Amino acid sequence: MEDVMLFEGLKVLDVGSWIAGPVATTMLADRGAEVLKIEAPVTGDGYRQYANLPFTPNAEVNYTWAMDARNKRSMALNLKSETGMGILHQMIKTCDIYVTNQPLPLRRQLKLNYEDIRALNERMIYASLTPYGEVGPDAENEAFDLVAYWNRSGLMDAMRHQGIEPVQALPGLGDHPTAVAMYASIVTALLKRERTGQGSMVHTSLLANGLWSASC
Repeated sequence: MEDVMLFEGLKVLDVGSWIAGPVATTMLADRGAEVLKIEAPVTGDGYRQYANLPFTPNAEVNYTWAMDARNKRSMALNLKSETGMGILHQMIKTCDIYVTNQPLPLRRQLKLNYEDIRALNERMIYASLTPYGEVGPDAENEAFDLVAYWNRSGLMDAMRHQGIEPVQALPGLGDHPTAVAMYASIVTALLKRERTGQGSMVHTSLLANGLWSASC
């Protein structure tokens, strides 16, 4: 008898880019979930090109993309077109999990906040990743982990000897642990749905995880 992977049969929409949100869906895919990554036409996710940048190690393979986008399928959709949005809405109706780290102003413009699409699928789990949280003075701002996780949390200042200039973090140093927190939130919501039959929204942020890391 073959072992059945834990999340086999779950349909996941990965509507994000780079690392912190999408890597949560990578962990779901590792355990059998069917993950479809939505990317912009032509250019795709900017992270596809990261390993080709001048400051990265020379390699024969696109190692960062292979590591963080493994076990997923991709689809190019123009979400600013009526056709593209119509296709996405059809997939939302049958998905189990919707993961996004799109900036909040863009989600508002595209009508892709949880409140906008919840009626399409009441059992859906909507997982939101932001730099600074869903509300507050910085909620509308965009940021990578270097600023939101490493700098704003105080880690950049704390991780140095007295009299030494702060050192920039390695790329993805905050993104990857934040993705683990996002994954944990999704799994918790799956358990809630199993017990109650209800979908829900979960969220975390780079800043929240940076503060948690610096809390000691």
